[in-house]
Amino acid sequence: MYGYLKTQDEDDFLVANREIGPAVGSATLSATQMSAGTFVGTIGVHYLTGVSFIYIWVGLWLGWLVSLVFVAPQMRRFGEITVPDFIAVRFGDDGAGGDRMRAFSALLIVVAYTVYISAQYTGAGLIFQSIFGVSTQVGMAIMVAIIIAYTAFGGMRASALSDFVQIIIMTVGAIIAIPILLGNVGGIGELELMLTSLNPAYIGWAFTPLEVGTIALAFGFGMLGAPYEIVRIYSMRDEQTVRYAIGTTLIFQILIATGVAVVGMSMRVLYPQLTTPDLASVIMSIDVLGPILGALVIGAVLSAMLSTVDSIMIVSGGAIAHDIYAELLNPEASESRKLWANRLAVIFVGIVPFFLALYGEALGGLVQFIVLLQAAIIGATFSMPLLLGLHWERINTPGTFAGMILGFASVLVWHFGTDAGVITGVLAQIDPVVPGVLMCLVGMVVGSYLTSEPSREALAPFFDA
Repeated sequence: MYGYLKTQDEDDFLVANREIGPAVGSATLSATQMSAGTFVGTIGVHYLTGVSFIYIWVGLWLGWLVSLVFVAPQMRRFGEITVPDFIAVRFGDDGAGGDRMRAFSALLIVVAYTVYISAQYTGAGLIFQSIFGVSTQVGMAIMVAIIIAYTAFGGMRASALSDFVQIIIMTVGAIIAIPILLGNVGGIGELELMLTSLNPAYIGWAFTPLEVGTIALAFGFGMLGAPYEIVRIYSMRDEQTVRYAIGTTLIFQILIATGVAVVGMSMRVLYPQLTTPDLASVIMSIDVLGPILGALVIGAVLSAMLSTVDSIMIVSGGAIAHDIYAELLNPEASESRKLWANRLAVIFVGIVPFFLALYGEALGGLVQFIVLLQAAIIGATFSMPLLLGLHWERINTPGTFAGMILGFASVLVWHFGTDAGVITGVLAQIDPVVPGVLMCLVGMVVGSYLTSEPSREALAPFFDA
């Protein structure tokens, strides 16, 4: 209700009138990054494979550090509303005042995040089925109704304030689980011995270093260019707030990364025959922690899903309502009309992934690997345009368009080529983000140098002091 009453126009809805302070700012960055991929998928992967998956967090943290220095403060200084706003201005030499680049980048956001939201719904369905005995479809429907209700009407303010509460629940839940699970197992030493007896790879390398390294790159590049994080950076008061928020985010994530790793590995010892690894966090809450602490951890899992999905719905809805409707189709629209266009777009992007989650079995198994495909797409298409566009004057519109196309296509070709057995051996261990980012980089550099230099108009907002 607070968010609804405070939201009077599109700026309020999408970037909270740039009033987010350091405490809520750090909470919303942290909570947005945590998702079903963390509290369902990552716990499931640790259950399935042991300790080695924890190293993927290094890629994410490096991504935050790169953003802290080279992307986040600059984007806050630019001060627009969406990532396609940046693309349209910096790469506006497209013969249409940036409209073509805006439309293309907005479409990429909607497509990639539809996959991502569907993964969160899948995780919610599993949780509701395990706890309440309802079908996964009913569980997903409940999740959809809750998120749409507060996001479509409260906008960024409602999302950010709920993130503040949710990151506290997530962090406390992850920390509390550690001593209880280790106590049930018999301590860290006993956990190591029992994991070794099950499979020595659980305390070594269930993944190859190459696999872990490239998955870490997927998370790092995916975060670096993530529109759902950039829009939160736009929402903060100033650049100092942005720097504080990112630093605090790293602390939250270190605590949560430790917790989810311990949960996954301890549950492997305590319940070695789960039908699906994605159920490890739910079974722990029901059978190990007891009703009060179990409810807290379930709250952490649901908070992770809510905080991520509401953020993505605002970004995807903004891509439709702000970038396509207000900027391209109806530039003369009133503030009231634009505000309601955003609300309707949020409802739309909340409902479509529900049907994809119901009928999208072809997209894969564990929730985490669905999330990884999204991270690779975002990383391969947005990280280089943001990073190079902010710091290299020679990068131009044709080169960036070519790079984004090549990055997107390379991720899909690599992913489905690996699944089909066309890409094999060592190459199959490489996450799609690596060829995606490389091809995007090659396309941007080669395309830029084969065509004319960018106009001063496109460069002025970023390079003219």
